[in-house]
Amino acid sequence: MPSAIIFLRLVISAVLSAIIGMEREIHGCAAGLRTHILVCVGSTLFMITSILIAASYGDIGEADPSRIAAGVVTGIGFLGAGAIIRYGASVRGLTTAASIWAVSAIGLAVGAGMYEAAGIATGVVLVVLILSRLEERMALKRRGKKLLIRMSVNMGTSADDIKNAIESCGGRIKRVSSEKDDTRTKEDFAFDLLVPRIYEKDIVSEISSLAGVERVKWG
Repeated sequence: MPSAIIFLRLVISAVLSAIIGMEREIHGCAAGLRTHILVCVGSTLFMITSILIAASYGDIGEADPSRIAAGVVTGIGFLGAGAIIRYGASVRGLTTAASIWAVSAIGLAVGAGMYEAAGIATGVVLVVLILSRLEERMALKRRGKKLLIRMSVNMGTSADDIKNAIESCGGRIKRVSSEKDDTRTKEDFAFDLLVPRIYEKDIVSEISSLAGVERVKWG
């Protein structure tokens, strides 16, 4: 393989991955521009190396040019896992991890000389990332909900603990009312909230884990 073609493939790989990495960088993701370029260029180099090894030593024995590429597909999962963060009851970074995996595939395609496929894949990935950002903004839009909670009195959990759990999950409290039952051992709370749709389950999970809370449900 001529040096000019090797250089061309590495440059194309860097350009395509920079397009995707810039989108991740703009939105402050853990894996940004440099990470995506390095992954893509590295994958391209692995593919080129695999092809050249197969061409150089194919007469000695069986040489499969896809063997190194298969190792890249497996190994890139460890790097993607580093971009995934568990935050409370939610998980973040899955989209960035997927974009790293997709960029490695683009790099392998470029390394194999499949420029058209790599270019189309780059466009598709970029569109998906933009759409996912719009989807996230829609999901983060707060809507009015009523949260009903029953808890035992004198179990160490106060109304402030519940408020903190709600606010930590992005909820905004508009109004709170409470009433104790006849035995004075149970207390019912009604919270009028503005809450992002994607965090509704997280709020229920966080509050349910507090001591003395017997029931949490959306009204």
